[in-house]
Amino acid sequence: MNKYIAFCLAFFLGSTITAQTINLSGTVSNRTGQPVPKAVITLVGQAMTDTTGNDGKYSFTKNTTATLPAIVPQLEEISIKSGVLQLTSGSSSPVKIEIFDIKGNLLKNEISADASAGAYRVNIAKNCFATNLLVIKVTLGKREMSFPCVMLDNGNYSLYRFGAYASSAGQGLGKIAATLDTLLITATDFKTKVVPVISYENQQLDISLDSASVSGDTGRSTGCGRALSDLKSGTYTIASAGLSRQYIIDIPANYDPDKPYRLIFAMHWSGGSMQAVANDKFYSLKTYADNDNAPCIFVAPNGTGSPLGWGQAEKDHVLFDDLYKLVTEKLCIDTKRVFCAGFSYGALFTYSLSLSHQKVLRAVACYAPANWNTYFPENTHEPIAFYATTGTNEPNCKFIYDEEKKLGVKYCLLQHSEDNGCTEPANIPLATSQKHVSTEFSGCKPGYPVKFSSFQGQTSFNEKDPGSDANWIAEETWEFFNRF
Repeated sequence: MNKYIAFCLAFFLGSTITAQTINLSGTVSNRTGQPVPKAVITLVGQAMTDTTGNDGKYSFTKNTTATLPAIVPQLEEISIKSGVLQLTSGSSSPVKIEIFDIKGNLLKNEISADASAGAYRVNIAKNCFATNLLVIKVTLGKREMSFPCVMLDNGNYSLYRFGAYASSAGQGLGKIAATLDTLLITATDFKTKVVPVISYENQQLDISLDSASVSGDTGRSTGCGRALSDLKSGTYTIASAGLSRQYIIDIPANYDPDKPYRLIFAMHWSGGSMQAVANDKFYSLKTYADNDNAPCIFVAPNGTGSPLGWGQAEKDHVLFDDLYKLVTEKLCIDTKRVFCAGFSYGALFTYSLSLSHQKVLRAVACYAPANWNTYFPENTHEPIAFYATTGTNEPNCKFIYDEEKKLGVKYCLLQHSEDNGCTEPANIPLATSQKHVSTEFSGCKPGYPVKFSSFQGQTSFNEKDPGSDANWIAEETWEFFNRF
């Protein structure tokens, strides 16, 4: 009688191993040969773990090994065909299968009180969501077996054990080979890898990891893993919403296609240009990124009209969307850390984006924004980290432009304060001396702060406190973006 259980399982056969010396080492690198730091290497059979340093090296050293018991009783046949694992037993008995995560939490429990003799089939190609390592406990009558379960990074399935390996899905009867143990390698932004170990003594196992598959949850763009091609640092033209638009992109000189980078958009002011923003090191944020050895990719689009500005309404939003799509498809971007900064008219454009692009933009910085005098889409009211500045003597982008109509920087802040679940402050302090004053709103949803900086003077994106040579606007913006 056949039994079908739709689990993700990879079964291991057991054997007893005599004591011996462990001397196992190697280097973990990406596919371009660069070392992968902070990779966790587990020698599964020995329950030993090591973490790579900046050089990507790992090692396991031990005088004697633990003796491993036979963990699976003899079975007449083990085969994999068309994604189905088949186990054949010679007698009827109760069957119980339990699946645990590596922390011991029970994920699934399946019981058959009286399973007849014959083949038990386990569909490992259907409903398989396992990543990394699971622990499977199987009870056949009075016999208990516990073993690890690993999904391979190529989507196929292989049988591993602390002493056996079987062929992958679709190859029929598994041919058991003489391997001794298994290395499990995990690293942030890389696919989990399983490597068989044939000997513990004087083994040099160098391991190459592939970039993790892209999904909505990984934060890795589809451009990860692709070498630079036609998109490099420079000035380009893009067709967007029926218009020919320009932009400047700045890519780190030592760009690594397997490393996800922060992406920062920088919007110029009225009468400014993409070149002026690039000349200013993208509101000085590139300077801070370089100083912190945290390279970012910067994009500065050009406005339209004379003087240049952001007067194309929805078409400016389409330009942003087209540039985001282009960059994430061609470059390795951390899609969970995309930011935008803008000054004056660029701050208005940035604020406009903050109302409808919360799922794309993690945080924005608006230097003298306004909630009037340009195109504003319907607010989706989703949270977004929001930072704004303005001067107390600013004639246009005032802190309060029209209180009755709720226009001004104050109401930009209060809008995002409400959307982020913050507590509306009774008073938002304004600067009363030459030193700027910053206010962090309280009670906001975790990860969605709202912050405001006031200073004496008119609108500016480069301000210094008395006795300081530091541009505190850039400094506070970099600190704000760096929280994420």
